[in-house]
Amino acid sequence: MIDTTVAPKGFLRRPEPKAIGHPGRGEQIVAGELHLGGVTLTGDFFAADLPPTVAAELHGFGWLDDLAAVGTPKARALAQDHVMRWLQRHRVPHGDQLEWAPELTGRRALRWIFHAGMILPGLDRDGAEPFFRALDQHLNHLRGSWYEAVDGLDRLEALAGLAIGAMSLRDRQSVAGPALIALAEEADAMGVDTLSESRAPETLLEAMALLVWAEEVATEAGLDAPPELRRVISEIAPILRALRHADGALPSFHGGGRGAAGRLDRCLRASDGAALPSHGLAMGYARMARARTTLILDAAPPPGGPASVRAHASTLGFELTVQRQPLIVNCGPGDGFGPLWAKASRATPCHSALCLAGLSSARLNPNRQEGEPDILTERPELVWAGDCDALGNLTAPDTGPAHSPETAHLLSGHDGWLVSHGLTHLRELWLDPDGLSLRGEDSLAALDASAQSHLDRIRPDEGLAFDIRFHLHPEIQARMRAQDVVLSLPNGDEWLFTHDGVGQARLEASCLLDRALAAPRPSRQIVISSVLQGRAIQIGWTLARSGGR
Repeated sequence: MIDTTVAPKGFLRRPEPKAIGHPGRGEQIVAGELHLGGVTLTGDFFAADLPPTVAAELHGFGWLDDLAAVGTPKARALAQDHVMRWLQRHRVPHGDQLEWAPELTGRRALRWIFHAGMILPGLDRDGAEPFFRALDQHLNHLRGSWYEAVDGLDRLEALAGLAIGAMSLRDRQSVAGPALIALAEEADAMGVDTLSESRAPETLLEAMALLVWAEEVATEAGLDAPPELRRVISEIAPILRALRHADGALPSFHGGGRGAAGRLDRCLRASDGAALPSHGLAMGYARMARARTTLILDAAPPPGGPASVRAHASTLGFELTVQRQPLIVNCGPGDGFGPLWAKASRATPCHSALCLAGLSSARLNPNRQEGEPDILTERPELVWAGDCDALGNLTAPDTGPAHSPETAHLLSGHDGWLVSHGLTHLRELWLDPDGLSLRGEDSLAALDASAQSHLDRIRPDEGLAFDIRFHLHPEIQARMRAQDVVLSLPNGDEWLFTHDGVGQARLEASCLLDRALAAPRPSRQIVISSVLQGRAIQIGWTLARSGGR
């Protein structure tokens, strides 16, 4: 029986900083500013009265990862100071307070353990005692509350905090085995489908990282990790491999970012299983890869249920990365910059997709009452993506080898405007074997008599306006040359965007929304505008490297 009245006497072994964040954001914290959810915190971070979403980020201590990325004496002193300030304010767990929600408790325990090398230096035994006592309180609280966390990432955070904490602290090993088994069994019971419900690739990566960390700590502690843990890791790995861009990052869809630098590759190295799923979608995304170019396209409806709170209207939007340079991107998640950016970033114009007359392919609840969440109440019913066989039948997309001598082909479509306008959007893409030319055709069409009749009734006399948007990464320089767009990459390569003249091309302002930055990063976007005056229209375009080097 554990004597919980006595604080643990330290760690069994020196903890390793398994989670490292963004050094730029860490430098901002060292300079005295922590940017969370559109709010800038200074001084005593925990003295501010904050919205719940911002308070959750603050009390989860994920920002310690950023201070660890800086690693200077000042960064370490700040980490210690803020943790000690928190301990002074929160001496006893209160389950009804936000900061003691099981997922936040688990996340905070993990960060304190991983970054103990920043928090403890300079403290004698008496000075470190409140830290270890608080960690023990976290474990006791998690033992009685982890099951209250929502299925998915939240529950895994609570259980991983409990298991890794018990495996790390002295005199708490009797808790470690049962907690590790609970983590493995819960992850196995949820399965990849539950862990993928949000359709945010970064969320699935965070779930995998928790399992990989738990397995690593178990190995370090001389414990046998449950086989379910390895099985779930091996099931997640090929999905994330399929979503890995050529630069090692994830695509930014449905509220997820690109992932912490290096985390994806580290997790994949720790996994077994297939390199890639050979056919079909990965988490609802289609992959095209040739040579050192990757394209990831959103080929499924936005998620429903609780996950729709963060879902984006990004259907048939894509991202394109050439070698290690993102070229075409989505704007990214806006929830790091306040509610206005959070809402705007979910609309179709913030994705590299076709947008009809300012109307997103999925719509937020129009009659939302104050205090209710913004959920998607209308979304495409039918979304498809694949190749065509000899008879013209749609087949599953082939994620095939990047070194294939064949041109990669993808045909996709969605009916997000069928009810409102009778229209279906079709997007067909071809990626050359060398990865240096991408051709596309975007079509809007009323496909049957009923749809055509509906379109004829509601189409304005001047026609129905629409835009096709291609958001450029901020490192890409762009200039117009007649109706073409010349793109200059940081490595000196020049790419040319051309189109068939059915629409008018222009450059507009855009931005990249990255939670690691204090503000949106300005960029540009290519926009092709046209008007549907009949029952169908098709626009062809090409993005290709110009000349040689």
